[in-house]
Amino acid sequence: MRKKIFIILLFCFLFIHGNIFAAFKDLDINEKYYGVYMANNLEALYESNSDQRVPIASITKIMTAIVCIENIKDLNQTVIVNLQEVQKYYNEEYSVAGLRDGQEISYYDLIATMLIPSGADSAACISLNVFGDYSKFIEAMNQKAKELGMNSTSFANPIGADDPNNYSTVYDVALMMKYAVDNDIIKELMSTYKYTTKDGSITVHNALFVLANLYGIDVSKIAGGKTGMTGDAGYCLASYSNNEEDPLICIVLGCDIRGGWLPHLEDSQKIYNYVDENYEIRNIVSKGDKIITLPTYHSTKANIQLYASDNVSIYMSKEQNIDTQKITIDYTGMNILTSENKKGDIIGKAHIYYDEIYVGDVDIMLEEDVPFSILSWSKDNIQYVLLVQMFLIGIIIFIYRKYCSINRKKNLQYIRNTKF
Repeated sequence: MRKKIFIILLFCFLFIHGNIFAAFKDLDINEKYYGVYMANNLEALYESNSDQRVPIASITKIMTAIVCIENIKDLNQTVIVNLQEVQKYYNEEYSVAGLRDGQEISYYDLIATMLIPSGADSAACISLNVFGDYSKFIEAMNQKAKELGMNSTSFANPIGADDPNNYSTVYDVALMMKYAVDNDIIKELMSTYKYTTKDGSITVHNALFVLANLYGIDVSKIAGGKTGMTGDAGYCLASYSNNEEDPLICIVLGCDIRGGWLPHLEDSQKIYNYVDENYEIRNIVSKGDKIITLPTYHSTKANIQLYASDNVSIYMSKEQNIDTQKITIDYTGMNILTSENKKGDIIGKAHIYYDEIYVGDVDIMLEEDVPFSILSWSKDNIQYVLLVQMFLIGIIIFIYRKYCSINRKKNLQYIRNTKF
């Protein structure tokens, strides 16, 4: 069942962030393609050329990690490095982790040495071993992209090397990044500054934070991410913010390469700063808010109110106030309650919208038992009540007759024993 609790009164073109888009343009962002999104639902706070297909360089390795993790049951499983298979990445001066020929290394270490320093050798080693076939791995990358809704994305290799068939868009990368940060392994590795393989043979450092330190760039708002850079792609960065409660995802692609200048880092920090200064998190729905009232069946209460089990929040300009008439809540779940429903049961889910923009979901929890009413039950089950009544009457008649029979026997016995 879907119930509309509040009705949208304003037209859908009145977007909640529309009146401050111009301010984002005034930030002087150097990237040609970028966007900043709420991580929980990928609602755009601002985006520019977000549907343009462009090369994404080493950001590709995020998908390589996803495919590896989802197809290897035990990431502690090891493989043997064949340096001849990955030697070209050394010869062509890609960023490498430093794998050695014949080295035995776990998939977890390969993922770490791929994501943290952007090791092309580790990415190649993964793609050659997960399915035992390079082309099957690339096929799996593209299949996963389709599953995630990355409809304007194509992968031609596992490292992001320039190729006409290796491209994506800002929004598609945001979709991939959201999926990645929902994975604890990838999220942790993208935020790790220093990592040493289990055998102690290789120590790597996070390219994002190393470059920031080297050039004195403030990236304090960035919790983690994946950098990229090729001749065709320019500088690229997919990152997520350090706000644990309501994190942001920021994608910047296609920035010009110039010596001693790292605009993909500077601009990402600039965007996060702008959001912090001009937006704040507002609860569209707060924990304990009444969501819906449901009727009961065979209960002493005709209706019971149901409440939100948690907050549902959104980034909103500090200049704006929440307009409750723009809130729409679609409820899906049970449509009637019985005494079988107990306190703490999840009855359904509320899908929260603000100005027709999806914000998030919240579970609807029952905060009290549903009391049973025998009277209400009896009214709806009169046939059973009559049967019970007849049964009870029968028992009473049986007991009465039994009682009378016993009394008659006692009286007869008394008469026989009495001498007149």
